[in-house]
Amino acid sequence: MGGRQSAFQLLDVRAPVEVHRSGIPGALSLPILNDEERAAVGTCYHAHGQAAAVTLGVELTAPHREARVATWREAVAGSERPTAFACWRGGQRSGIATQWLGDSNVSRVQGGAKALRRYLMASLESQFSRTEMLVISGLTGCGKTDLLHALRQVVPQDVLALDLEGLANHRGSAFGGFPAGQPSQQTFENDLAATVHLAAPRMTLLEDEARYVGRVEVPESIFTKAQQSPVVILEATQAERVARIIREYVFEPTELSSRAVVRQELEVNLNKLAKRLGGVHMAECLEALAFADHEERWFSLDTHTLWVDVLLRHYYDKLYDRAMTRLARPIAFRGCAEEVLAWFAENGE
Repeated sequence: MGGRQSAFQLLDVRAPVEVHRSGIPGALSLPILNDEERAAVGTCYHAHGQAAAVTLGVELTAPHREARVATWREAVAGSERPTAFACWRGGQRSGIATQWLGDSNVSRVQGGAKALRRYLMASLESQFSRTEMLVISGLTGCGKTDLLHALRQVVPQDVLALDLEGLANHRGSAFGGFPAGQPSQQTFENDLAATVHLAAPRMTLLEDEARYVGRVEVPESIFTKAQQSPVVILEATQAERVARIIREYVFEPTELSSRAVVRQELEVNLNKLAKRLGGVHMAECLEALAFADHEERWFSLDTHTLWVDVLLRHYYDKLYDRAMTRLARPIAFRGCAEEVLAWFAENGE
């Protein structure tokens, strides 16, 4: 969430399914009702009203009450910051949790997660209306994310290097998914807004992204501003780009799973691009990938270069060139990673 912490430790007592839909950035998920209990209470509420639902909730949680209170107490004791409970609207569940805990130093969030989200999204809009922005651009595989992380070491404290792909848990291309999957749209937006709110940057640096990073959408206020902001173009040789793509999309995933799994995923993702890549180039890529699928060839850069080079030249590079021509943004600087880092350090951006 950036270099600064929120003033409070938040204990989110909503059920896991609610947290998955719209997580509170930095909060500890310590539910008062699990998913099954919440569903039963919700059914009771619609059939018999609030009083009956509260009574059922108390009955269902009775066997687990001491254990759940103990986890809250442990979290409170383990934090140097004051603690507050949060539920969806700041009503029943956080109120009951506060009562059960019986600690006068622990408060609850007025309006709950709903109010927090409303506040964060308004803050995000406000922040991006006044912050400067500089976009790190460059061809696929040139190392924009690595550069963004390296920039955190050289830029002043009031400059935020914002990793949208990290928050989205996706590399942004057809091949960019991770096994853990992506956060929900609301959780992504909440984390993004909290990161920006806590940093309160004079300037934000971010990677050149499409409107969607995987299946999550970049908020309008950020996307529109990025399309109108100056760019720093990161340059790398074709060999460097190909090697990085192979390492990140073939070698590293294989070490975490297996050759068969990675080969299948690569083939599926290549087929997604069939129409835009064209039949001839698609056949080249699939044939080269099939050839690479051998114990003695799989971890060879040269073998995978046969299809990665085709993919970059005939799809991703053309896509990038069209976008740069269409947007025609001012270029603040261009160079390799070392030159860009030196430029930032020199210019005090």
